[in-house]
Amino acid sequence: MNKIITGFAVLLVAAVAGSGYYLIQNLDGIVKNMIEEVGTEVTNTRVQVREVKVSLSEGKATLSGLTVANPPGFSSEPLFTLDQISVTIDIASLTGPVYLIDDISVAGVHVLAEQKGPTTNIQKLMDGMPESDDPANAGDTGNRDADIQLAIKQIDFSNATMELRSEQIETQSVELKNLQLRDIGTLENGLTPEEVGEKIAAQLMGKIKAALKTAASKYLRKEAEAALKAKLGSLFGRDKD
Repeated sequence: MNKIITGFAVLLVAAVAGSGYYLIQNLDGIVKNMIEEVGTEVTNTRVQVREVKVSLSEGKATLSGLTVANPPGFSSEPLFTLDQISVTIDIASLTGPVYLIDDISVAGVHVLAEQKGPTTNIQKLMDGMPESDDPANAGDTGNRDADIQLAIKQIDFSNATMELRSEQIETQSVELKNLQLRDIGTLENGLTPEEVGEKIAAQLMGKIKAALKTAASKYLRKEAEAALKAKLGSLFGRDKD
């Protein structure tokens, strides 16, 4: 997900910086197609976007209705859905070495985590993705990222949820607390898109792990209470006899 978010921001920067007549007339569709094509290639599963709206004059863009399909062997429901990403950049910064993004807002994230046997859909998705440090990819991605330096004032995640489905435990719905990141990189010390993505991923994984721990604790407590009630019921039943 972090690669999709940063990729969308980079596409907006490139569009505003290099706008021409053809690009302006077809920009929404171009960005939409690029996200779907690159996202599908990176995740090795189908990525779809319902709509992209870009305003070059304001340096703003909105992506709506993004879905990432489940890997083969899991349910037909999407592994990941996202209602909306909104990005606003400081157009004046495009003349400098570091591009300043004023705001990235991510709303309505939903993750479906499924376990089947010893693996999960998330692990299978990650296993199918190309390694970022693969020498075959280094000459392309590395050089491209090195040409872009970003500074982001704020990133806000809101209304995020996760559904856990496992063969061992009952389905669990988990609400992820809102996440706010501030001052990722500066105009004096910009970060590559890869570095930005790593910072976002680290924060998100921390939230997800905390949510999973809470869900597991609630389930174990519920199971313990049920076992205790059954034991007490059995004891009282024997007393009556």
